[in-house]
Amino acid sequence: MRKIICGSLVGFALVGAVAGRAEVINRVVATVDGEPITLHELRAFRQQARQLATLLSQEGIANMSEHDLLEALIMHKLVGKEVEAQGLKARESDIDSYIERIKAQNNLSDEQLQAALADQGLTMESYRKQIAEEIGRALLINREIGARVNVTPQDIARYYKEHADEFTHPEQVRVRHIFLPLSPTASADEEKRVMAVIEDIHRRALAGEDFAVLADTYSQGPGAGQGGDLGYFKKGQMAPEIENVAFSLRPGEVSRPFRTDAGVHLLKVEEHSAAGTKDLTPEVSEEIKRKLYNEALRRRYERWFAEDLRFRHHVETFLPASAGSPTGAMESTAHARTRRANPEPQGTGGMASTQETKEKKRFFRRLLPFY
Repeated sequence: MRKIICGSLVGFALVGAVAGRAEVINRVVATVDGEPITLHELRAFRQQARQLATLLSQEGIANMSEHDLLEALIMHKLVGKEVEAQGLKARESDIDSYIERIKAQNNLSDEQLQAALADQGLTMESYRKQIAEEIGRALLINREIGARVNVTPQDIARYYKEHADEFTHPEQVRVRHIFLPLSPTASADEEKRVMAVIEDIHRRALAGEDFAVLADTYSQGPGAGQGGDLGYFKKGQMAPEIENVAFSLRPGEVSRPFRTDAGVHLLKVEEHSAAGTKDLTPEVSEEIKRKLYNEALRRRYERWFAEDLRFRHHVETFLPASAGSPTGAMESTAHARTRRANPEPQGTGGMASTQETKEKKRFFRRLLPFY
């Protein structure tokens, strides 16, 4: 009888432990318009984020603290509600284009993409659904914010002038290369034969033969098959013995044959540009425009979410803020409205530190669709 009683007590203890764990996992950590968000849902959201971050080789929200992840999930839900309310839907052609872009960026075939999805526990159907949701959010952001962000030529010119140090370039050369391997332990006869070949190539190059054709014909090193073109190099990017020769040449000049431990070399410098500042070319202008647009978009998105979208809904959170969280302690919508109506006075106590501001920018930047 005692064994039966003890067994029953153990059983009750196990049931109680399982029930307690279920209660913890299903604990409500927030509500959005009365709809609960459980700890289980929050952790599932992290797993989804980790899958996509791994698939796209990007850092995303997968490494956020649990507190910041909850804020991201709340944002995800609120934006989703708004997308549904405005009837925004991704077209199949948009989803197809998105997938093609991902394949191109990651150099994936259809089969490789399918395998990558399978590795992350995703099917193509579930992946397309996630993409459709992402496109819907991007359409909303463009409608609510993007159309209001404008970067003028004057903005671009001002940024270029005030941040000239960002547009400097070092001295660099564009090099073509002919290489014949020759071991340091090669016999005298082998060395004589290889040196005779490189000297003959050198004479022909000086006589006007196309260096690129000579490289395709004779070179056995990098750039062979591409006219010996190695591209652009800054100082410190090549072996010192090759760099010294390359940076001593003017555009169009061909070096004397020279030897290293790997073999013998012949260089031609196609371009040699001195250190200086990049001109405000269309490419540089586009780079600046994209940077200014993204920063303006981030600021407007942060303001729109915190001061508009969130206040159209009733949000309550019950998860304590983690130490050092960039978003600060989370609060109910009602309390946030009160705080917004009665802002803290400016001064040492009311102003966020520069570091906090940077962390907050990074936090919202991670959450922008297509950012």
